[in-house]
Amino acid sequence: MRLKMVKDIRYLSLGILLIVSLTLPFFLPDAYVYLVGMTFLFIIMVVSWDIIVGYTGQVNLGHTVFVGIGAYTTALLQVPSRFEGTFLHFLSAIPSPPIYISIIMGGVVSAFFGFIIGVITLRLRGYYFALVTAVLPLVFIQLLYVWSDIFGGEEGFSVGLERALAVDSIGKYYIAFFTMVLSVLIMYLIVRSSIGYKFRAIRDDETLAESVGIDTVKYKVLSFVISSFFAGIAGACVVHYRITVGPSMFDIPLMLLIILSAVIGGLGTLFGPIIGGFVIYLMKNWWLKGMVGLSDVVPINDEVILYIILIVVAILAPEGIWVYSRKIIEKLPIKFLKKAKTT
Repeated sequence: MRLKMVKDIRYLSLGILLIVSLTLPFFLPDAYVYLVGMTFLFIIMVVSWDIIVGYTGQVNLGHTVFVGIGAYTTALLQVPSRFEGTFLHFLSAIPSPPIYISIIMGGVVSAFFGFIIGVITLRLRGYYFALVTAVLPLVFIQLLYVWSDIFGGEEGFSVGLERALAVDSIGKYYIAFFTMVLSVLIMYLIVRSSIGYKFRAIRDDETLAESVGIDTVKYKVLSFVISSFFAGIAGACVVHYRITVGPSMFDIPLMLLIILSAVIGGLGTLFGPIIGGFVIYLMKNWWLKGMVGLSDVVPINDEVILYIILIVVAILAPEGIWVYSRKIIEKLPIKFLKKAKTT
């Protein structure tokens, strides 16, 4: 009885959040609409990272590699002229596909690289896998500098206003929102399927999972490919959202922000990373910006505040704020839950 009411309240809360998200552009200034739209794309990155780490238990510290691959894939498909005068000059004659096709191609190419990297690295266990993936963003960033004629080096390049997701911030906002909803829904269906149960079996006890006949390497690679695909979709959408692509798509600060969001929200919960991604990204890029003036008085910046929050959550709610809040709700009296459900 109590569990059913808790689930009802959870779905009611999600419904309210969806309604608020759909109406938000009518109440916010244009700049904030743009920022919240970017937050939706960041949430896809966080949730896709949770698939491999939270559900399968493989600590991937190179998730931004696949964000960057998706981003550069769609950018080069839309601006094939970048290949002119290089050893890949024959690719400059390829016609640009529609934007949404190139976004999907960004996900597909990311998934392909995820498969190759996964087959090579996912036989490693524990810290060895984490260390190998941590090096990957640095390798890909160096490739951007070595082939700067194609990738634009440190500055990156623009894909042009005509290749934006929409002509205004509100249009971009809704496209980003529905992309997030569709991506998260597909990932939710995957983790709730038999495939998702095998992911969790590997996370909880890989040796036991092998003993009952689960091909652990196969399912770890599969989770890596799924995670990489949606990371690539997010990266590709970001390019058409902000019109530019650059090395920041591979960067370590983005990886740290993804980790921070997922851990604070709650690994292996799917809903936790959604909340964590939304809160942390907006705190980093909006809410904490008003506190910058305090740095003249107190030697502190927004990143320090975020890591302080991480430490507090790790102490008070080590499983993340989603699990912590759910446990609080479950302890509430039945009468209170009935009242919450009917209001």
